[in-house]
Amino acid sequence: MEKTTFQKWITSDIPSNQYFFLISLNISRHFWEQYYFPQIKNKFQTNIVHRVEDEKVWKEMETKKMLPQLFPIKEIILLDGISEKGAFEIAQKKSIPTHLKFFYLTEDELTKPWSNVTIIQVGFGEKEFYQWIEKTAGEKFAGLSGAVIKSLYKYWMEYDLSEEDIMGFIRQSQSISNMTPLDVELFFEKSEKTLLFRFLDALSDRNSQLATQYFCSLLKINYPSHLLLTMIARRFRLIAQVLITGVENQDLWKKNRVSPFEIRKIKTYSKKFSPSEITNFFASLRHMDRLLKTINCDFSVLMLDFIDQISVKTQEEDPQTEHSVSSLNGI
Repeated sequence: MEKTTFQKWITSDIPSNQYFFLISLNISRHFWEQYYFPQIKNKFQTNIVHRVEDEKVWKEMETKKMLPQLFPIKEIILLDGISEKGAFEIAQKKSIPTHLKFFYLTEDELTKPWSNVTIIQVGFGEKEFYQWIEKTAGEKFAGLSGAVIKSLYKYWMEYDLSEEDIMGFIRQSQSISNMTPLDVELFFEKSEKTLLFRFLDALSDRNSQLATQYFCSLLKINYPSHLLLTMIARRFRLIAQVLITGVENQDLWKKNRVSPFEIRKIKTYSKKFSPSEITNFFASLRHMDRLLKTINCDFSVLMLDFIDQISVKTQEEDPQTEHSVSSLNGI
């Protein structure tokens, strides 16, 4: 099992007979798609990409793709969503057409003996963030000090900001002379995404004072009530999922991945709740949703009551009680 960083691998010579690579992902999917994957396509000089989301998709294309071609063109097979067992079986195949390059993406701990496969560790550290800003911001980069970039990196890590969020700050800060980290803080503390995450984190931490503060800030920017209910439901559904099933890296209800950034938070906050408490919270969310849809209720009063409910820890439940994530359906 050869482990290497993306930066080392992307600049190295790849043997022509090497066809399978494992990507150990520790960044958001957004930056994978926007920053890293284009470099891989450029390295192999191809834009032909086949995305394999599960074993069924692979079985449908396997026969055709594994046939030798008279005039082969390089193609990338991106195994994103397939199980480790399925990916491992592909990696063990002896005869693979040389024009195919397989990349298996995973955010999980590995359980198979990947002895003959290069494992490429993809993480977006401060150095890579600096290089990305330098490339993306162009001439605007000259006005950013090291301290400002470090502050931007902190907010990007903590709140899973997108490329557009960062560039929005850079565009709006052109008129500021002698920019400092305080300018970064003032900008992002007012942003919708930051306020939302701060609210969800305070709620998950059972901190009613902070949750109320950030809820009032969301009210001031007219954050939609139905969307806020949806985001609260998602957060507590993921917490319940960790408590009941132990699954951390995938949203079992929506059938999509959870970012490494969010996984760390969910694991921490799940220790503050019991499954029965989450069930009660969902009952309250459903009740709130019904009231908002059927009668003219004051959303702020309903939400402040819910925040108070969250802050009070209830009595421990009977450990024999069984719970199911499937009962925590969408709001």
